[in-house]
Amino acid sequence: MGLQVFTVLTGRSYGPHYAERLQRMLKRHLSAPHSLTVLCDAANRPALASLGLQHRQLEPLGLQGFCSKIQLFNAAITGERPFLFFDVTLVVRAGLEPLLRFGAADPAPLIGVRDWSYPTLNSCVMQLRPGAATARVWQAYLDGEDHGTPGPNQNFIYRALQRHCPGALATWPEGLVASYRGLRKLARRDAAAAARARQAACVLKFHGRPRPHEVLRPWRHPSQTVLKHPLRPDLWRFLAEDITDHWLLS
Repeated sequence: MGLQVFTVLTGRSYGPHYAERLQRMLKRHLSAPHSLTVLCDAANRPALASLGLQHRQLEPLGLQGFCSKIQLFNAAITGERPFLFFDVTLVVRAGLEPLLRFGAADPAPLIGVRDWSYPTLNSCVMQLRPGAATARVWQAYLDGEDHGTPGPNQNFIYRALQRHCPGALATWPEGLVASYRGLRKLARRDAAAAARARQAACVLKFHGRPRPHEVLRPWRHPSQTVLKHPLRPDLWRFLAEDITDHWLLS
């Protein structure tokens, strides 16, 4: 049957080509037999169909962007088999076998990224084993629980698990999924350390700005590239080679 992989695409912040590029990166770097399904809203279905991407419509709950990921915890959408989830806003730059080995060995219902800035979950790369714990997160959303978050985002998921299923969350080994902005910040003071961290990572996560295409054209998108580091031209196209080799041309 192969490994189930999901991504989520809703709204207009990222075009369907982001999902297509994710599919190509997974074909290149995920050696295990797998299939990618794009969970989407109605507005994105025609474009995904025209690209030949396997897709499934989310329930029309009025959620957009990262809040739509709460439906990953609804087994009526994803099914009962374990699966991997990848954001569309990342670059897969190396083989994903370390993630697969860790995921196979760790029995946690949910494995995610330890956030780079806050003591919480970052949901950009996850493994879910549908069951009581994941269903409880979905039920917390349906019950309208207030976890102090603006919508059912990754902090909501983390806090719902902490309240109802402590111990259900594990995190990937440090460094396998790296923050692009974190690596660039590190490179400002220690280029060698940033290079080692990049080499250890199989996934680069782009959160906020810049996005991958903005790194490739920094003068067209200067606010988070050129103007962010006006005296460091080496950072304007930081990791552009990885983006070109794996995201743009994969």
